[in-house]
Amino acid sequence: MKRIWLGIFCGLLILGLAGCGKELEKANKGGVDSTERIEEGYPVTVQGAGGEELVLEAEPLRVVSVGPNITELLYSLGVQEKLVGRTDYCDYPKEVLSVDTIGTLYTPDVEKIISLEPDLVIASTHFLDETKEKLEAVGISVLVLHEENELEGVYRLIDTLGAVFNQKGRALEIVEDMQKRIAAVEEKVAEVEPVSVYYVVGYGDGGDYTAGGDTFIHEILTAAGGRNVAEEVSGWSYSLEKLLEADPDVILVSEADYEGFVETEPYAGLRAVKEGRVYTIDENLLNRQCDRNADAVEQIARMLYPGVFS
Repeated sequence: MKRIWLGIFCGLLILGLAGCGKELEKANKGGVDSTERIEEGYPVTVQGAGGEELVLEAEPLRVVSVGPNITELLYSLGVQEKLVGRTDYCDYPKEVLSVDTIGTLYTPDVEKIISLEPDLVIASTHFLDETKEKLEAVGISVLVLHEENELEGVYRLIDTLGAVFNQKGRALEIVEDMQKRIAAVEEKVAEVEPVSVYYVVGYGDGGDYTAGGDTFIHEILTAAGGRNVAEEVSGWSYSLEKLLEADPDVILVSEADYEGFVETEPYAGLRAVKEGRVYTIDENLLNRQCDRNADAVEQIARMLYPGVFS
């Protein structure tokens, strides 16, 4: 049985945040810290994942994204015309496929990046220090942003990118829209009996993997009103015995793995499989920290509570 968790992690561990944020009110749970503020215009100082500060003297005009979520957010912010390079995994929106690729998240082609003459590279967790040093040695600025295990992290990430590209107003609109939509779901499911849910990250001979209670995906499941059966687990590794014992009400799985999961024993014996409550979902809505996380919350809530969201 194939193992899918590594591909999921590639999509999942691509986000990050910088510690500096625009002044935003915490109108909903998980809002951006209102004590933080990024001033208007340039120069602007932002903070990378390791705590290092990057000073941008002017607005970046040529950008390489080493992270699918970053690529999506550049389009959401309306600065996609600045994107001159992307990874092989950057596939949304479909227009991005016309942008030059620089390889994988783990091993981007440094020479290709240099040839694109970017003035900023925005990288992810899997971006090696060695690669960063090579780019900085030729005068290319690098901002490394990596994954946070909370919904609040994506709000700060959007705010930071808004500051980088002088799109703070648009960033605020995106954050407020996400918060409003998620809050609306939370309000609707607040009084209903929680439905137990399990998200399939990996299964079969390679082991069972899901979103533990300290993961970002757990927060999405919870915001949708679900009770994550793996909430007491840290990280991603789970056991088949625990899954069979929990026997969740609803199971979420990628479309590519739906058939294999429901037809394989002992998963086929789970109550959710027998009752037809195994639902497919675009895993990128969950794995990539970006504005489409609100879509994930809404879609999952409709799957868990069809009567409430009919």
